[in-house]
Amino acid sequence: MLKKTKGIVIKRIPYGDHHLIVTFLSEHGVKTTLMARNARKSNKYGAGLDLFYENIFIYSQFKGMGTLSSIDTIKSHYELRLDIEKLTYCQLICETIDKAIEEHDVSKFYFQLLQLGLDQLDQGIKPKLIGILVGLKCMPLYGFTPIFHWSMHENHGNQEKFVAYSIKYNSPITKQGLLDDEHAFKIQNRSLYFMHLLYHLPIEQEVNLNISDEYLKEMEHLMFLLYDEFIGVHLKSRQIIKQLNL
Repeated sequence: MLKKTKGIVIKRIPYGDHHLIVTFLSEHGVKTTLMARNARKSNKYGAGLDLFYENIFIYSQFKGMGTLSSIDTIKSHYELRLDIEKLTYCQLICETIDKAIEEHDVSKFYFQLLQLGLDQLDQGIKPKLIGILVGLKCMPLYGFTPIFHWSMHENHGNQEKFVAYSIKYNSPITKQGLLDDEHAFKIQNRSLYFMHLLYHLPIEQEVNLNISDEYLKEMEHLMFLLYDEFIGVHLKSRQIIKQLNL
């Protein structure tokens, strides 16, 4: 029996000389892997199996890997491939969501977050901002809850006094708090405010914040630091971001 569902391509791996193994995230939040036979030697699927393509997938699957029958492309996100910065952050978004999904996980949130990220990039929102948004939204999926609005060490929420983020105490701290953690990551309180705002922003809401590049660099640095210290997931696209100095 053939199955039919909407999804976005998040991974593709060559198999032999002719085939592709394609993974897509369905609109229901299911990660599905299919064999696309002769996809590399024919025009049957066109460019529809490229990363980030949103398609209607028609396939057969009983146990294990299914077999792709046909696709109908809804959205190609073609423009995102023409800009190296957008392309890199698309890869970051896909990787972050992909690695957060455990086997047999099912949640529409995964698909909604991926779709939001790609659509917002298509609309010209700063790639770094979208990368931060998706990274923050995925933290709870990895079992980590960040705190940007309250100092656990000093037990207050006076954001104007925050000057750093303490990995030791997993929360912002003030100048006084720096005396107890001299290795804390120094960051402007405005950056912490924006991270708190993005973390709690509903995913159905458009990201129309105008945040300067100065703040975005600080925010991204802290986000990656939290991933390194508390989550421990390796993302290949991070290395590209570093190499390109994005």
